[in-house]
Amino acid sequence: MNQSLWARWCHEYLIKQSNFWVMPAIGLHSWSWRQILLLRPVANELLIYKYGRGDKFSLWFDPWMHGESIHTLYGHRVIHDTRLGRLVLVKDVIREGRWNWPLNSSDLVEIQHRVQDIPITLTSDSIFWVSTGNSFSTKLAWQGIQARSAEVDWHKLVWHPARIPKHAFCLWLVLRRAHRTRDKLLAIGVLHIASCVFNCGEVESLEHLFFQCPFTHNVWMAVLAMCNVLRPISQWMDEVQWMLDHARGHKFLALVRKLAFATSVYHIWLERNRRCFKNQFMPAQEIIDRIKHDVSWKVWLGRKS
Repeated sequence: MNQSLWARWCHEYLIKQSNFWVMPAIGLHSWSWRQILLLRPVANELLIYKYGRGDKFSLWFDPWMHGESIHTLYGHRVIHDTRLGRLVLVKDVIREGRWNWPLNSSDLVEIQHRVQDIPITLTSDSIFWVSTGNSFSTKLAWQGIQARSAEVDWHKLVWHPARIPKHAFCLWLVLRRAHRTRDKLLAIGVLHIASCVFNCGEVESLEHLFFQCPFTHNVWMAVLAMCNVLRPISQWMDEVQWMLDHARGHKFLALVRKLAFATSVYHIWLERNRRCFKNQFMPAQEIIDRIKHDVSWKVWLGRKS
């Protein structure tokens, strides 16, 4: 169980004389550390404690006994009954290769009986992830805790290798219909009117914003023209489908179209927020110029690498 520098730091400054499995998730901890502590029940289901000679596992708090810890099963009383203290390891109840629990209470007698089928070996204790032999990694941990869902057809339009991260994230939110457009805010009583911030007189919805509003329509038309695409603009999901059909693969033209699409969505949403929250207004041509700059810069960087 080789520890990374970060793991050693956590033991030294966060866990200290306590144990990871019983530390309270409240108190003066950082948000990230609290989230890790709250994931302990999930981790416990995926970790496999392979017992060896008892040289690394906490006697009381690590789940080495058939997937459970002594403390979880019997509480704090057995620690007091053994008079061994909280920091002992499993090896402290082994004598000459056999289990040798103090038999000071009925619980301890029961524990002595329950551990008889756990073999004692000369190998060191080890911990595996999901199955015996698998070492822990953040990739495997993420795969273990994330909810599984069906793959959507537009994922390559968003998460392609050449993406601009903040643009891809914004496009992902739009495709997930997660942005709080004014029609949604009106429906939940946050706003009293839902008129488009680009002063066209229509209700602001996702479909209107991308790209039925005259302002955003003109921006997107100009961007398409820079991509040598001359065609009428359709409804939002039809635009998405057109991009899926005409921006496949990793060739230069497909890359430029995917970048232009995500960058346009990002800058239109940025301008929408600028007008909503800062009462600042950027001309359409300046937005078009910024889209062109971002796409050109990303393509140039890609060619350099």
